[in-house]
Amino acid sequence: MKTALISTLYNESRNLARWWNCIMEQTVRPDEIVIVDGGSKDGTWEQLQSLAQSSPVPVRLHQQRCNIAEGRNIAIRMCAADIIASNDAGSFPRNDWFEQIAKPLRENEQLDVVGGRSVNLITNDFQRLVVAYQPPASEPKHPDQVFPSSRNIAFRRRAWEAVGGYPEWLTLTAEDSLFNYQLHTVGCRFYYNRDAVVAWPMRESAPEFFKMLRSYGYGAAEARLYWRDFAFSTLVTLLPPILWLSRNRGRAFRFRYQKYLNGTRGWFAGRFRGRRPPGGWRKVRGVFLSPEAQQFMRARSSGGKRVVP
Repeated sequence: MKTALISTLYNESRNLARWWNCIMEQTVRPDEIVIVDGGSKDGTWEQLQSLAQSSPVPVRLHQQRCNIAEGRNIAIRMCAADIIASNDAGSFPRNDWFEQIAKPLRENEQLDVVGGRSVNLITNDFQRLVVAYQPPASEPKHPDQVFPSSRNIAFRRRAWEAVGGYPEWLTLTAEDSLFNYQLHTVGCRFYYNRDAVVAWPMRESAPEFFKMLRSYGYGAAEARLYWRDFAFSTLVTLLPPILWLSRNRGRAFRFRYQKYLNGTRGWFAGRFRGRRPPGGWRKVRGVFLSPEAQQFMRARSSGGKRVVP
């Protein structure tokens, strides 16, 4: 069964060589690598072309101005594999990552999606501050709790086809969240492999971090996800003294308040100025589903196969 690694990137010249070395040092390599550059302006594209020339694995490159979801779908259409793993340049997979993320799909035909474990890469005091005041990471105990980031996921092509691919109508973020929710809703089977490890560098400064939170909030609002989280975030934004009731009380109060404030700003911007789903999309069980996902569910309910052939 053929395998592929897909990746999207944008302005990653600073980290590209390190990421490429991580991919080349994998204990098991994919049959092909497809990378989509979303229009980098910092020399990433030229550097990528040079690196690809020495690859022992066939590499296909494509450059096009696009959002993240479009880039992922372009890469998947360009590859011919049945098992597709996704890892974003700028994160750093452990040298056995590809082996571990693809292994459950190779061994169990009934599985559709595998998620791995992401760990924070911390190099400065600001990043340590972020980690100190974020909820401790909890690992999934049940397949229904597996919602992988697309920097650390593998899936069968048939699952991607069942939901019509990543949702390209979203402006930038939340594409992997909505992709996961659709896959769960149509009945795909998930598996969590904690041995598939990817290290992800946290944002290095407060402006970068708060910009990320605004972007995440914007995407979540467009996708109509996590509204309970943002309802609480809005409450804290309007009534900051609520933070004094937490176990951290007044410690790093300004930073903690700014986290809620920026997430809330992003969510309201996305809710009122963000994009709306295209025609044919509708909510099923609280999740926006593409026309392809709806058709798949109808076929399954009428006696069709659980997954597309």
